[in-house]
Amino acid sequence: MMIFRTAFVCALAASLVSTPVSAQVLTTVILVRHAEKSGDPADRDPELSDAGRERARTLAHVLGELDIDAIYSTPFLRTRNTAQPIADQLGIEITVTPPTRTMVDDIAATIRRDHAGDVVLVVGHSNTIPGVVNALGAGPFENLTEEEYDDLFVVTLTADGGASVVRLRYGRETP
Repeated sequence: MMIFRTAFVCALAASLVSTPVSAQVLTTVILVRHAEKSGDPADRDPELSDAGRERARTLAHVLGELDIDAIYSTPFLRTRNTAQPIADQLGIEITVTPPTRTMVDDIAATIRRDHAGDVVLVVGHSNTIPGVVNALGAGPFENLTEEEYDDLFVVTLTADGGASVVRLRYGRETP
């Protein structure tokens, strides 16, 4: 776990070094897909599996020392339950975003408009997380596969509209 934290801090520092001094108002957006789900594949709102609950606890451990200002999640159990351990640890209420056709763009616009200088966590799905990264201007990324749960994207937004991304992994490796 220490290796991950070191890599995370180095990635954030690298993004700061490449940013001009005049644009040092930075917004950091951390994006993860929900953790592993359980149950019937036909279930539209499954709970997390044991592995998923462990990944959610790992996420809270990895991000627990950051000053996260806001957490966004879709209304599904798997996303809310992935975000809940870190929300509980930090005493932050999860903002639930309804699944609409414009959700990806709406989240990106909300972050840019309401969270300048903040650290924001977004928990979504295999298609929405890359979509938000792209909408923030840090892509292009394709949708994640159904088996990918360990991706963690760190997008750094500058006041002048610039965006950069670092793609990391956390928790147990998924195939």
